[in-house]
Amino acid sequence: MNASPSKKAPLLFLLITAFLFSVGISLVFPVLPYIVARYVPQVSQQAAIIGLIGAAYAFFSFFSAPVLGALSDAYGRRPVLILSLVGSATGYVIFGIGGSLWVLFVGRIIDGLCAGGMGALFGYVADTTPEDQRGKVFGQIGAAVGAGFIIGPAIGGLASHLSLSAPMFLAAGVSLLNVLWGLFVLPESLPVSRRGKRFDAAHLNPLKQLSGALSYPAVRRLVTVSVLFALPMSVMQVTVALLGRDTLGWGASEVSTLFILVGASDIVGQGVLLPYLLRVLKERGVAILGLGMGVIGLVGLALLTGFPYAVLMYASTLVFAIGEGIFTASQNALISIATPAEAQGQVQGGAEAFGSLAQIAGPLGGGQLYSRLGPGATYGAAAGLGVAALGLLLGQKPLVAAVPASEPA
Repeated sequence: MNASPSKKAPLLFLLITAFLFSVGISLVFPVLPYIVARYVPQVSQQAAIIGLIGAAYAFFSFFSAPVLGALSDAYGRRPVLILSLVGSATGYVIFGIGGSLWVLFVGRIIDGLCAGGMGALFGYVADTTPEDQRGKVFGQIGAAVGAGFIIGPAIGGLASHLSLSAPMFLAAGVSLLNVLWGLFVLPESLPVSRRGKRFDAAHLNPLKQLSGALSYPAVRRLVTVSVLFALPMSVMQVTVALLGRDTLGWGASEVSTLFILVGASDIVGQGVLLPYLLRVLKERGVAILGLGMGVIGLVGLALLTGFPYAVLMYASTLVFAIGEGIFTASQNALISIATPAEAQGQVQGGAEAFGSLAQIAGPLGGGQLYSRLGPGATYGAAAGLGVAALGLLLGQKPLVAAVPASEPA
């Protein structure tokens, strides 16, 4: 059965699912250092282990996203979304039970594998939403993700008063409740006539899926733009606390306030400003505006070494966060428009996978750059990547029918 974009229940389910994927990443932040400390008493090693756990999540999300997306192209979006939620709940429970360090890794790996279901979620949106409305819906999903990044740490912190494992069990319970709800309210969005012809063992090779996602010229350029901007975004996520400490003498409370500002900016930018901007500028214009704002924000952060003012930190972060939010929503819409119906899951999953790859490479490279050259050079380089992304997007030709080709877009 085809879902209608006018039906609210499926969209609400998708928004809550996106929110839960976001919460799944962020609710562990407040308790992770204390959980890891149970198994790694050496303080000097705890940060490295926490980094490895985060990288493991992103690494396995990178491999699973295109495969789950291709599965949704062949068998439908609904079963992949439901199974992803069940798998995430399983990962939460395993992490909450713990018992040893390797069990923690297993729990986050399972959750990372299931986080790849976001590709199927984006495919569902593309199936059920007219092209001229996709930017708005992707913006609503982005706002839900932003809300998850605000509420996730708060849930984790409050539930930790019961026990360090309580946040994980709570997330598992909410995920399973969403599964039960989805079984009743979520119709299949991809009819059999529009599904992929077959799915075999070759489709389980994520590298094959990634190459397939890039076989559409316009998609190649758009994904490259997304990755170029995802790199500085991931660098900012892991170094902005250090930036506040080293340039402004900030502690944990000031940094927490900054992260709340980022999440709130996502909600305002994608939930309030984006629909108006799309009507005026359309998807491509909004993506260009978002990239430009992102570059301005990164330049402002780079200038903190010479102008260490809290107002510059807040203003730069606010501009960057709003720019990133409206860019991501409009960019997802552009990718969906450039992709044929039968490959939406594969391409959206591939785009998510490349984003996960950036979340691995960005922190590793950004951390080394920050340690060796300092914050000014780090954020200057990040701004340079943003400029490169902006140049590629400005050079993008108007989107045409999505057919595989080898020539550049």
